[in-house]
Amino acid sequence: MNAPLVSVCVITYNHEPFIRNCLDGILQQKVNFPIEIIIGEDCSKDGTRSIIEEYVDKYPDLFVPIFHNKNVGGARNGYEHCFNKIRGKYVAVCEGDDFWTNADKLQKQVDFLEAHPEFSFCFHRIDAVNEKNEKLEAQDTFDRVKVYSPEEVIHTFIPTLSVVFKHNFTRIPEEIYSVKSADAFLFAMLAKFGPGADLGFMGASYRKHSGGVFNSLSKYKQLQQAIETRRTMLKSEFFDKRIKNEIKRDIFTRKKKGFLLLLKEFKLSEIPSLLTL
Repeated sequence: MNAPLVSVCVITYNHEPFIRNCLDGILQQKVNFPIEIIIGEDCSKDGTRSIIEEYVDKYPDLFVPIFHNKNVGGARNGYEHCFNKIRGKYVAVCEGDDFWTNADKLQKQVDFLEAHPEFSFCFHRIDAVNEKNEKLEAQDTFDRVKVYSPEEVIHTFIPTLSVVFKHNFTRIPEEIYSVKSADAFLFAMLAKFGPGADLGFMGASYRKHSGGVFNSLSKYKQLQQAIETRRTMLKSEFFDKRIKNEIKRDIFTRKKKGFLLLLKEFKLSEIPSLLTL
């Protein structure tokens, strides 16, 4: 098997209704370079593992399966286990309930990064669908490249399923294993190595469903989780002073949003706990 240019990392847990969409979206990619698909199956209680085994049997030279005997959690599954298997120059990510919709996605993103080595990563537009693949909403597309400085990356919403990044990491900071918003941690790590770029095209679908951990939280709980993650990021030696200053600014902004949300919902008793986050 040729060494892959791109390693696609998939983490999955109890995604039986969705995992075929995810894997088929990867397999449909039209690329002129080799890829590998590293898939971490986190001891699902449904039929997710048996479906993955079908794909592994059919494409043994393409898949690198990691089957856990006990549930290790999303962050450890992805960043401790799957990332240790990466061989590619570039990395793409797609969780098992999401899927790629543009067959040229990987080629476009790799072409951009090869032509612009100063960039750490690039991403694209996404839409959101429900359990039945019915479209709920979509980001606007555009024909230009929008550049984000490392400082701006910290304050920018970046859909994880849309990212392709350079594999610059010689180590993964252990703090990422304990946070609930590991994506935010990852993007701050990427910012250390350079700017990011939004290529503007529509490329993937994010799944909103009742089994989604983040979407099941209230807006305030989502903010709380984001702030707690960034507090942990401030303790990591991986980030320099420049990035940590931006993380502090982001925490302040999210606390303001949380304060206004609690006022709107007349939950004044929860304000002291917000201020201590």
